[in-house]
Amino acid sequence: MKKRDSILIVEDDSLLRNSIKNILERREYKVGEANSVETAIQTLKKNVFDLILLDITLKDGSGMDVLRKVSNIYKNRVIIISGTGTIDIAVEAIKMGAFAFLQKPVARDVILETVKKNITLNKKLNDYQTLISELGDKSKFEDIIFKSLQMKKIIEKAIKIANLDNTILISGETGTGKELLARAIHNTSKRKNKPLITINSASIPDTLAESELFGFETGAFTDATSSFPGKFILAGNGTIFLDEISELSPLIQSKLLRVLESGEISPLKSAKTKKMNARIIAATNKDLETLVKKGLFRKDLYYRIKQLNIHIPPLRKRKTDIIPIAEHFLFISNITQSKRIERFDDEVKETFLQYSWPGNVRELKNLINEISLFVSGSEIKMKHLPSSIIIQKKSFKKKEPLSSLKEIEEKQILNVLKSTNFNIKESAKILGISRPSIYKKIKEFNIEKN
Repeated sequence: MKKRDSILIVEDDSLLRNSIKNILERREYKVGEANSVETAIQTLKKNVFDLILLDITLKDGSGMDVLRKVSNIYKNRVIIISGTGTIDIAVEAIKMGAFAFLQKPVARDVILETVKKNITLNKKLNDYQTLISELGDKSKFEDIIFKSLQMKKIIEKAIKIANLDNTILISGETGTGKELLARAIHNTSKRKNKPLITINSASIPDTLAESELFGFETGAFTDATSSFPGKFILAGNGTIFLDEISELSPLIQSKLLRVLESGEISPLKSAKTKKMNARIIAATNKDLETLVKKGLFRKDLYYRIKQLNIHIPPLRKRKTDIIPIAEHFLFISNITQSKRIERFDDEVKETFLQYSWPGNVRELKNLINEISLFVSGSEIKMKHLPSSIIIQKKSFKKKEPLSSLKEIEEKQILNVLKSTNFNIKESAKILGISRPSIYKKIKEFNIEKN
């Protein structure tokens, strides 16, 4: 038998309380009653409800006193109904975790709609939390939202290898969530209580890379007034996450290989070696095998870091994940922006599924955060989407002739530039090319920002 959703009505006006009770019971809600602050608190000590309808003015005090006592347990599950409340009280109630503030007299349909919205929203959250608790150690992967079979297999593999000491290589386009997966692996492993140190290989100048990673002794160079152990030693028995490993210079690649093979580090100007106990997780948005063939990445290092390999496919190749991820980011935006946006309309969903998402999950997250700011209603519609996404949707409807590789390249570069608002650095990262290369392509294709 299906469980009935339970609602506690806290209202000292018996006529109004009975009226609301009848309305809710006709919709098969299970209803409890309280007519004062004291009875409400006692009732809530003995029973658990899915939702509380709370009046502000009660015969023995204020409904705000009830809200204060239950705000932690019933966060986002209290609807205030008041005939005397001011805007200040309404704002205070929302800050304390109330879901909505309704002014008396309240129409029957408004009560039912608000109750339904609240229970639906909290059921989604409860289902999500239940799933996470059922996963046990897998709960460390709770930030990775997925529905596709591809991602399910990736998570299962990540869980199996989390406690191994082997080096892991995570590959995938920019924005697919490589660092998120690396963190989840670390937080699930036996090293979870040890440091996780992230190193962006592309952001460290070659002149500083060796000292930054492997440390140095006093006097190793002009400004070395004291020694520094290096990030590999600082990680201790934890994890080193080497992001964008393809950007390491040949010199650092050679030294990293030596570290991985020997398990020892030689700081600059030091005659002694130090034992390195950290596990290495590396990530790349480039095809390392191709770089090896071109002589741009050491073959022996490639095979050394690829003891275990996980490839995250781009978002466009796992379309069943797009809407669940979008809904997750919308849920987060509702909380952070104090919004009540419930859904995407069907045309928006269709557009999301057709769009290529060159920036992958990161682009989708940024898009939801941005458009949520400007939505005042309960639904995200086509008018809220940026023109770059709408333009691509329209292009799907046209039967265009086959394009040359050059035309395809030009379109992709243009799409990425539009998606990043012509941020050259971010566009270069997404496309997997250098900034000089993207400037060259902009000039070659005569691309202008306007």
